Amino acid sequence: MTEKLATKSWNAEQLEDWLIRRVAQLMGQAENDIDPDMPFNSLGLDSINVMDLIVELDDLLGIEIESTIVWDYPTIHLLSAYIATLIAH
Repeated sequence: MTEKLATKSWNAEQLEDWLIRRVAQLMGQAENDIDPDMPFNSLGLDSINVMDLIVELDDLLGIEIESTIVWDYPTIHLLSAYIATLIAH
């Protein structure tokens, strides 16, 4: 599992990179094949995969992210940008 890092050290680009890496691992694909602007379900992730990602992010960042947030931010790009604003405050 990923080592927990200080929340304020994460920006949107770093979060996006982390999510791309994790999605690629989950799907058995190369990171270059993961389009951060495609919806999670179009990337092949089901609701369980997405929930697992949210739990990992909770643990990694030390914050609680609502599991339903992916309905409002359904892509890696949108989700990472939103989470970056959460941890910036």
